[in-house]
This record gives sequence, structure tokens and C-alpha cells, in this order.
Amino acid sequence: MAIDNRLMSFEHILWIFIILNKIYCYFSTLRMNPNFNEMKLTKIITTLTMVFYIGAIGLTAQTTKNTLSEEDLKGLTKASDEDLSNKEIILDGETIPIYDIERNRIRGMEIMQVMMSSDYTPDFYIDQNGEIKVVLLRKATDEEKEIMGNMQSQMQGENELIGKDAIPFTATDINGKEYTLSDLKGKIIVMNFWFIECKPCLIEIPELNELVEKYENENVVFLGFAKNDTSKLVSFLENKKFLYNIIPNSTKVIDDYNVFSYPTHIIIDQDAKVSFLSSGLGPTTIHDIENNIQHLLEK
Repeated sequence: MAIDNRLMSFEHILWIFIILNKIYCYFSTLRMNPNFNEMKLTKIITTLTMVFYIGAIGLTAQTTKNTLSEEDLKGLTKASDEDLSNKEIILDGETIPIYDIERNRIRGMEIMQVMMSSDYTPDFYIDQNGEIKVVLLRKATDEEKEIMGNMQSQMQGENELIGKDAIPFTATDINGKEYTLSDLKGKIIVMNFWFIECKPCLIEIPELNELVEKYENENVVFLGFAKNDTSKLVSFLENKKFLYNIIPNSTKVIDDYNVFSYPTHIIIDQDAKVSFLSSGLGPTTIHDIENNIQHLLEK
């Protein structure tokens, strides 16, 4: 698969990130389809984080490939649904190598093109310790293609939350302070869903900290709903500053808000309605969050 390796325009970069955010939702919503288990697609994700990082100076295609041989698969077995349950699967082409149907390694833009085609589905190969070592794409069956095609209409589902009443929650941060939606009514609530092992989540932390500092004297509350437990978060925060109020073990809130891709940002307005939702790491994410906060403050 050949890709033009010329630098792309900023508009093209924005377009790519919009599509990538939809891909997050695309694979995430597969889990919510009633036929999902029957179609044996549960192996795709419990939580899928897809990372495409574009440098500030421009975007170039990465076309260097390695070839997967039968020797490389020795000692590995194809993972079952049970093997993949409760795993965080990061499909960035670097954390776990991804190979196309011709067994050539693919990266970056190539992964995006393959996933957008809806013609392929991944098989995961694990070692004796259950660690995923290789992702090998194969042709999707007609039934799999039909289900994935049906999911196209569900990719806009996140937008349906905008303007709706926020889902009530009760959460306690790592310092023991409790937050509830009812107590915070009248304030702007900026929610970040993340976890320590999520690379794009960590990339955006410095800019998120700048937002906290900018609005520290405003009626804005920043809550970071993490999947990790308290001890792991405390250890992490000793070396990495994150100014959000960090909520550990946030599985219930994550499930209530149907968060499947990371990072996800949700803003709740002063009337306890969802004002903003964004999934994935994009070049305008922080700017969009700031614009929404500013708009709500000026209401």
C-alpha cells in the first residue's frame, strides 16, 4: 500500500484527526452491538486505544516495513475472547507491531487506511504469559463487514449526549474529597477520562495543567477520572504533575458515560447538561475545551 510521503497541509492534518476520533468510536461501539458476541468480534477490544501522533513540524508517512515470518509466530498462539478480556489494547503500530494480510508491518497512516476500509479485522497473538506480541490482520467475513458497516451510523452517538442531562455521579479523589453532580450544579465541570498506561493521555497533561491554572479563580472544577487504583496514581503523581482532581478506580463513572476510548473529555455546564464531548488526542482538543469553558463562563 503506497502512501504519498509529502508533507500534508494543516487542513489535511485536521481532517485526519477528525477521522481518527471517529475510528475510536467506531471500534468502541462494536462492543455495544447486540450481535457482537455472536459474531466473535469481542476480541477486538475491551478498551481500544488507537494512537496516531503527528509532530508539530508536519506529517510524513512512515512506510518502512518489516515482514512477519512463520518463525516469528513460533511460540505464539492466537488469542481467544477469554485471553483478551479486561486487557488494554493499544493499537498504535509501535507498542504492538501490526501486520497486514501480506504480513508486512504497517504504521501510522497505513493503519488508518486499513481500518477505515472495513475489509479487515485483527487477530491477536499472545505468548505463554498472555502478553499480546503480534497483531495480524485478516479479511473480514461478510457478516463481520455487515456489522461494522452498521456501526457507521452509531459513530455519531457521542453527539447525541450534547445538550442532555448529565448522568449523576459520586466520586472521591485521592485526597479523600467527595464530588457529586448535584453538589457541583452551578459550576462548570471539566471531566478527563484517562489511565497511566495511555500514551496520548500523558501527552496532553501539560496542556491540561495550563487550563487548570488559567481557570483556577473561576467557577470551574477539573476532575480526572482514572482507571488506576490510588497507590499507582500516587506513585505516578510523585514524578508527573497533573493538576486535575484525580479520581481513582473510576470504572462506574466510565461505564455510566460509556467511555471506551482514551483520552475522553466531557464538559458539563452550570445547569448539569453535557456541553462538550471529545474522544482521542487531536491537534485542537485543548483549544476546543478552552473555547467551551470560555463560552460557558460568558453565558
